[in-house]
Amino acid sequence: MAGSEAVDFAAWLGRSLPVCVKVVSSARLPRIQALTSSAKNRKKRLKEMDTAFRKRVTKELDGQLPRGQWAAAVTELVDSKDTLQALYGTASDFGADLIVMGSRAKTPKGRFRPSSIADEMLYSSPVPLGLAPRGVKLSKKGLTRITYAIVQTDDPAEPNFSGLDYATALACTLELPLRIIAFSPTRYDDHEPHWYEETLGMLDHARDRAWAYATEISPERIEHFDVTSSISTGKSWKRSIDSVKWKKGDLMCLGSQPAPQLRSVFVGTREGEFIRYATVPVIICPEADK
Repeated sequence: MAGSEAVDFAAWLGRSLPVCVKVVSSARLPRIQALTSSAKNRKKRLKEMDTAFRKRVTKELDGQLPRGQWAAAVTELVDSKDTLQALYGTASDFGADLIVMGSRAKTPKGRFRPSSIADEMLYSSPVPLGLAPRGVKLSKKGLTRITYAIVQTDDPAEPNFSGLDYATALACTLELPLRIIAFSPTRYDDHEPHWYEETLGMLDHARDRAWAYATEISPERIEHFDVTSSISTGKSWKRSIDSVKWKKGDLMCLGSQPAPQLRSVFVGTREGEFIRYATVPVIICPEADK
């Protein structure tokens, strides 16, 4: 946990949802110290690190998130040679529905760059991942709109809409507007002639699916459900994303491709490049998200 973005993101979700937050970080002693310290000294050093970590997290959460939304043990330092599996084990024991990560420290404000651990998690996490861009500004009102992003391919004929049900359920539960945007790093006139019409057809299909799922899971809220769709293109992912108007209350949901025989997040090259330019918090949803 290099910065406070992950904690801020979790606390921000807590303004709109009944969350229970636990903050986890890896405990890494300097290599020379780890090799030369006795077991007693190592235990003492880990205890000191745990105390400092708990104080820092408590300070960051205090005033942002009611104590009733803190886990009983609100912090945990993971001391393991296999940090990734240790983090997954902790998430499993906690029953986490979402793992939230901040960006790498040396990242432009308003952008996301994964750390080495976060980068691995993008390809193997067993639960949805929340990604917080560095220095992102969040609405004091909590979530105010859900955006489902379709990371556009050259052939929109057979989309799987991974993550759309997740975004729809979130919008219904909070009675927030849902917008579906097909992003492409290529301008309209650089695509094949039929691409635009095919993409509009794909968006119609996505809206129909969102309405059908909203009616299925929340018929009592369907009169408040609002869904729109659009296409955003540019000469790069950055321009495609920046051409869309974003607000401090926006949350973006992005689908993923699962690894074979695993219900896990699997971010491809295209999605991995896309999320680097996200200016708002992102949730990456595995395909089996119902």
